Amino acid sequence: MSGFITSMIIVPLLCSLLCWWLLAGPLRQVTQALCEHGAGGPFWQRAFLILILAGPLLAVLLFAPDAPSASLWLDIRAILMWALLGVVAQLLVLLRLVWRQVAPRPVARQAQPLPAAPQETAQ
Repeated sequence: MSGFITSMIIVPLLCSLLCWWLLAGPLRQVTQALCEHGAGGPFWQRAFLILILAGPLLAVLLFAPDAPSASLWLDIRAILMWALLGVVAQLLVLLRLVWRQVAPRPVARQAQPLPAAPQETAQ
């Protein structure tokens, strides 16, 4: 039982830390580019870290089996599946947040008056 509980905590955290290790450098660059003076960069980096850590752990705690099965390896497989789905979900949220800030904005065209329709003369 203790191996099951331990794996429910360790597996998602390892997945999260691997994600943070891969994304920490690019996220620093993006947050420094988005924060004009760089003062808000550390806040956003820590917020992203919390999001990355919480996503897989929350997915495992919500959706993984409540009780251990006969094999710890099958339990770890199910926990890893939910942890990876949590990683994908939190990455989609993270990508959406960053994309909204860095996406190219369409240039607004100036409103031009429509050409006047030919008026019919009453006869």
